[in-house]
Amino acid sequence: MEILNTILTIFSMLILIIIMDYIWLGIITKDFIISQFSTLIKVENGSIKINQLVGIIAWFIIALGCYIFAVYPSDNLQKTLILGALFGFISYAIYDLTNLTFITNYPFKFVFVDIAWGTVLCTSISAFGYFIRNLLTKLL
Repeated sequence: MEILNTILTIFSMLILIIIMDYIWLGIITKDFIISQFSTLIKVENGSIKINQLVGIIAWFIIALGCYIFAVYPSDNLQKTLILGALFGFISYAIYDLTNLTFITNYPFKFVFVDIAWGTVLCTSISAFGYFIRNLLTKLL
C-alpha cells in the first residue's frame, strides 16, 4: 500500500501545483509576465500560451521533488514546511539565477518574484502532500 499512497500523494500534489500555477501565472501575474517576457512568450487574446505537455512534466518533477525532499522524510508538519520552502527556494533560485547569468536581458525584477513564488508554491504543495500522505496512511 505504500506505493499506492506515494503515487496518490504525488498525483494530488501535481493537481494542486497546476491549479496554483494557473492562478498565479494565468491570472495574478499574467500582465507582469507579459511585460517582462513579451518577446519570449506567445500571447493570444491576452492569454499566455504554454506547451502543456512540457508544463505537466515540469510540474510533475516539482511535485516529485517536494515529495522526495520534504514530504517523505518528514514526521511532522513543521519539518515538511521547512524542507518544502528550502526545496522551492533552492530550485527556483538555481533556475532564475542561471537564466540571469546566461540570458541577455533576463528580467531582473522577475528573478525575485519567481524565487519567492517557488518558495511559496513548494511550501504549499509539500504541506498538502503531508496531509494527503497521512490521510491515505489511515485509509489504505
